[in-house]
Parts: sequence; structure tokens; C-alpha cells
Amino acid sequence: MATTDTFPRPADLVARTDPAALYVRSYLNIRTVVGILGLALPIAFIFGEAAYLRGSVHVRGSISAYYHSSMRDLFVAGLSVVGFLLLTYMSAQPRTWDYWLSTIAGVAVIGVVFFPTRRVGIEPGAPLCGVEPEPAGCAPIQQALGENTVAIVHFACAAVFISCLAAIAFIFAYREKKYENDRRMALLQKICGWAIVVAVLWVVVGGLLRLSLGELTPLYLGEVVAVWAFGTSWLLKGRNLAAVVLRVDHEPKVPSDGVSTPITP
Repeated sequence: MATTDTFPRPADLVARTDPAALYVRSYLNIRTVVGILGLALPIAFIFGEAAYLRGSVHVRGSISAYYHSSMRDLFVAGLSVVGFLLLTYMSAQPRTWDYWLSTIAGVAVIGVVFFPTRRVGIEPGAPLCGVEPEPAGCAPIQQALGENTVAIVHFACAAVFISCLAAIAFIFAYREKKYENDRRMALLQKICGWAIVVAVLWVVVGGLLRLSLGELTPLYLGEVVAVWAFGTSWLLKGRNLAAVVLRVDHEPKVPSDGVSTPITP
């Protein structure tokens, strides 16, 4: 059965010959890179497209819509990197919730990439992908399986991905409070988790009520908030990497019974 506990923290995370220390540093690196990508990608899509088109800054109806833009390569590469990093995260501890949730999230976000959303700006009654002659802008998988079918898979993968990220943030909060006794960091992780939940609710409610803030559709705004909350959560959990890079030793916390406190991935 999956557990929220992992293994005792190595005494010296800077050690270059201790496999346990190297393992911990590897997932600190993964957290940091994933967190940076989560925060940077939404901004990179906007300004990258503006720079490429040499025009003003605008946003699309969703983050997924950037697949059908000049930012397709960045969209595919960025989300694929996030997906493969999630698949390798905590891979040596398959009995933990972190492993299963991150693995499912990794598969889901790769599904988001390779099963794209519907094309943008299709006129009512216009032919969809999957018919002959092939409409403009169709991805091969859309032409093979049909545009609506691929879009359904896309949104299902996105929902699974976001749900797993929220769950991981709450697990991070649980560990911060139980093992690190850091109520402030636990609160920040809970805020990230609830921000993802609220963002999903906003997508649903805002979409039903057709609420928009200028160019910001409920779907786009909800996606950006969820992705930024996810990036913040993982970046905060990778904060110990700075101590390793600066070669600052952190002794493990040892309770009064002399047993090492489990590490808090």
C-alpha cells in the first residue's frame, strides 16, 4: 500500500560518494526544474509569440491553444520535459504516494501534448480533422482519430494532471507540518493546493457563465493559476537545493527517541 513516508535523510547532502545523498539531490533538482518550468512556460508562450510575430502581447483562449500557434515547439518541448521529469521523480520509491501521483501526472501531461486540443478559430460548420481533403492545421493524430475524439482525450489528461498536482501539494503540506514542524511552509503548500482546486472550479463555473476578463477566458485564467500554483509548490519543496549548491551542511532532525526523521520529499 502506498505511504506518505520515505526514508531517513542523509547526514550530508553535499557528499559526492553517498548514493542516498546523490538520490536526494537528484529529486531536489527535479523539483527545482519542474517548478521553474511551471512558472516560466505561461509567460514564455505569451512573449515568445509576440516576439515571433513582431506584434503586441496577446493571450489565447487556453494554454493548450498554443499548440496551434508559432509556439508549438516550445509547448511540446516544455510540457514533455515536465512529463518525463515527473515520470522519473521518486522512481526508487514505488511504494510512496509521491511516486504514483507524479507518475500518473507525467503520463497525463504527455497525453496533453500528444493529443492536442481543437484548432483555434474554426468557423461554425467548417470541416473538422478526420475528413478528406484534410483541413488546414490538423495534427496527424487529429486526422487519424478525429478532432473531437482527440480533444476529449486531451481534456481528460489535463484533468488528471491537474488533480494529481493538487494532491501532491497537499502531501507536501502534510509532510512540512508533521516532519519539519514548519507551519508556515505547510500553509504555503496548502494555499498552492487549494489554488489549483479553486482554479479548476473557476474553469467550470466561469465557462458555464461565460465570464471573461478582457482576453482572459475562464479556461486560460484557470490553467495559468493552476500551473503557477504547481510551479510554486515544487519550487518551494526544492528550496534545500540552494543549501547543497552553496555547500551548506544541514544536519538531519533527530527526535528525542534517537530515530532519524523521515525526509520530506
